[in-house]
Amino acid sequence: MNPTGEDQSLRYDDHGLVPAIVQDWRDGTVLMLGYMNHAAIEATLRTRYVHFWSRSRNRLWQKGETSGHYLLLKHLFADCDQDTILVKAEPVGPTCHTGERSCFFLEVREPGTLGHVPTMHTSGGVVERLYETILERKTTPRANSYVCSLLAGGPDRFLKKIVEEAGEVVLAAKNQHRSDIVYESADLLFHLIVMLGYYDVSPQEIYGELGKRFGQSGIRSQRKSTES
Repeated sequence: MNPTGEDQSLRYDDHGLVPAIVQDWRDGTVLMLGYMNHAAIEATLRTRYVHFWSRSRNRLWQKGETSGHYLLLKHLFADCDQDTILVKAEPVGPTCHTGERSCFFLEVREPGTLGHVPTMHTSGGVVERLYETILERKTTPRANSYVCSLLAGGPDRFLKKIVEEAGEVVLAAKNQHRSDIVYESADLLFHLIVMLGYYDVSPQEIYGELGKRFGQSGIRSQRKSTES
């Protein structure tokens, strides 16, 4: 910790490198680990495209220079010891060379044993886990499952619930009951995620749309003008 608030410098290793963890700025998914030196950091900040230093090829390289799967820089942070970089970026296409969204898709099940898991397991948080559960219920229905009953009822069933829950949120907000706002908002989000699962719309698509809206104004009017 630097109590004076003065500028500090990165602590490179003996090879002039620092590990750089790349995270999707939209949902927090860890995408990959690379290494940066001074030149890579300078190029990343200057171009806003994430660059690394290749230890095997001994040269600077831009992520996506051959595949087209770039990482667009949003923020760059250093940890408290100043020896690790956190890169918050927006990925263009899959980050891993295997075609997976994240390089971290192998689960360590016991020492020396790895197993492939869906990227959804390693991304985001409770929203992604809930969405995955809904997809599982969709393909493998279970008796006495509330989600299955919503999906089986089709749009008429879950859209009615969305309207009901939206009304409950409005009433809770109007009454300024904080605990009710939290509870009813959770209910509304739950049913919205059921709808997304029904139509196979992933949370990442929603995050992507929200990400486009940073720093923009008149979003509704712009969209209406393009549709008219």
